[in-house]
Amino acid sequence: MSRAGEPDYVEFEQGRPDAVLARMAAIAAAGQGWVNFEPAVHVEDVPPPRSGMFSIFSARGPDVPLATWTPGDPGRSRPEPPTIGILHPTGAGAKARLADRGRPVPDKWVVLQDYSKKGLVVAVPPWVSHGEVLDWLLAASTILSLIPLTGTWRASVYEG
Repeated sequence: MSRAGEPDYVEFEQGRPDAVLARMAAIAAAGQGWVNFEPAVHVEDVPPPRSGMFSIFSARGPDVPLATWTPGDPGRSRPEPPTIGILHPTGAGAKARLADRGRPVPDKWVVLQDYSKKGLVVAVPPWVSHGEVLDWLLAASTILSLIPLTGTWRASVYEG
């Protein structure tokens, strides 16, 4: 367990997510916290950082995608569903790009935003399993990456 405000890190392979799924279940049961997912890349595949005045106005997110999952809050007077988000370098229209690549946003999942710098944010029905959510989130992040990913991920787990 991490110190207050500090994440625990869980490294896992895309096809072997059991450790991180257990942490997602614990966060969902507690009703607070979140998990960020960062893919591993080969350093030689990462382009040099964008710089200069025009990078501020760029319509792109980070070169390496960053995905996030939050458990939602079913106990509120207006229940909040679980949400997932992906900051990515491909600009607006991620929903259409994912559909074109054979990994559409599933039916009954609601796209809340699909912007250039803010990324893709999706509300997920509460009955969808953590495994299904994580599988889609990692696959979608892989599709939206312009840099080849290795299949290894690091989850930054924030509890409480």
